[in-house]
Amino acid sequence: MIRYSFLILFLLNLCDVFGQDSLYYITPKQTKIDVKASVPFIIQLFSCHSCGYYWTLENSDTNNIKLIAVRYQRVSGRDTDIGGDAFEFWKFIGVKVGTYSLEFVNKRPANYLPEKGRCKFELNIN
Repeated sequence: MIRYSFLILFLLNLCDVFGQDSLYYITPKQTKIDVKASVPFIIQLFSCHSCGYYWTLENSDTNNIKLIAVRYQRVSGRDTDIGGDAFEFWKFIGVKVGTYSLEFVNKRPANYLPEKGRCKFELNIN
């Protein structure tokens, strides 16, 4: 119950950080995304920075999809935990109508270590 309370407070806090217009959240389970042009959207990815892994944007059409902000936020409220519940929030805006792809890779900063995960989204801007 406490975990859900933290999550609700956390999501309410994001409204202040990212603005009221960006309450459209996308998770890795949604591989196909439909958004309207010029309307911000947020992709929410589970993350573990204390384990050394970060999400990186590997593939995107920067002329038609603009990255506005990236925010890392712990959900549990305990800053000393190794691992734990945390998310990265990537805020984008679609500029031009069309179909594009966004691909994220979860890896350590040093490229010689193996990748931990990969998320690919098909973005349809209308």
